[in-house]
Formats: sequence, structure tokens, C-alpha cells
Amino acid sequence: MTIPLTSHRKLDRTRRGFTLVEILVVVIIIGIASAVVVPNLGTRNDLNVASAARTVVSDLIYAQNRAILSQAKRYVNISTAGQNYAILTCTPNTGTLTYEQNPTSLLNYITLFGSAATPGAMQTVLLQTPSVDGKTCIAFDELGQPYSCDASTGVTAMLVNTATIPVKCGTFTLTVYVEPYTGSMSVH
Repeated sequence: MTIPLTSHRKLDRTRRGFTLVEILVVVIIIGIASAVVVPNLGTRNDLNVASAARTVVSDLIYAQNRAILSQAKRYVNISTAGQNYAILTCTPNTGTLTYEQNPTSLLNYITLFGSAATPGAMQTVLLQTPSVDGKTCIAFDELGQPYSCDASTGVTAMLVNTATIPVKCGTFTLTVYVEPYTGSMSVH
């Protein structure tokens, strides 16, 4: 059975586009989806805090490796008031702590957080109060073993408890852990 040509054209003309109701349903669905998805795109606090925790771990590993390589202690002094930490070394002749030079920027090795940080993920992340056996400075010796340290005097003591360095962004917090004796690091 063949359909006459005139009726086939008639079917095409009657079903060419979408009805107003169909278009409105699609627009409403897109509106609801964008209302749910778009606000979350700008605030990826979980990714920002994870990035900051990885940065802290990599800088601690750098300080530990520099201590082993140079056979001299390296210190990481954490300042929550200044929202930064610095890698320091002890000057042999004077015994004073001086900044380690960052090999990429050739400036003092200081990592900034919060409003002091360069634009990017670290601007939204804040350092929380660290615990390095009651101090805020961690040192690594020639074997990579961690110590708690008084940054003003440079006096160190073997780390007894696991050191913690928390970083926070919005409602997300991750903590960097440094194990005593081994200096093994993890993030939880």
C-alpha cells in the first residue's frame, strides 16, 4: 500500500517543529540543572585543600632531602599568624637560621597561604595550628629524622609524637602527618 504524495506532505507539515510545552519543559530542566551545577563550579574547596596539602608534603620532603644531601639540618618554620612557612638552614659560622634558597625562583623558600598568596588555589587555603611536640617548627637531620624545634633558638629535640600540619579551605580540612623517627609523611 502506498501513501499518496499529497498525504505524505501533509504529515510533514503538521509535525515540523516542537510545541511550546516541549520547549518550556526543556528550558525548565536546563534551568534546574544549571542552578545545581553552576554554584559548585566556582568553589572547589576540596581540590584547593588537596593541592595545598600536596604542596606542604612536597616542601617537607624537599627539606628532608636537602638535610640528607647537605648533611646539615633543615628547618621548616610554620607561622599561622603570617599564613606561611619557610625552609631554613643553620649558618655554620654564626649558628643563626637563614632562609634556604628556592631552586626554581632563586628567592627565599617561603610558601604563602591565604590573602598573602599569589592568585590561585592557595589564596583560599589557610594554615591551621600545627603540632610538632608543642612547637611550630619541624627540623630534619642528616638521616632525614624529624625533630621538634624552637625556631627562635634553633634548639631541637627528637620528635616523639606524630607531627600534624592541618590546612583548611572552606569546610574541608586535610592534615599532613609526619611520623617520629622515620619522617614518613601522609595526608588524611
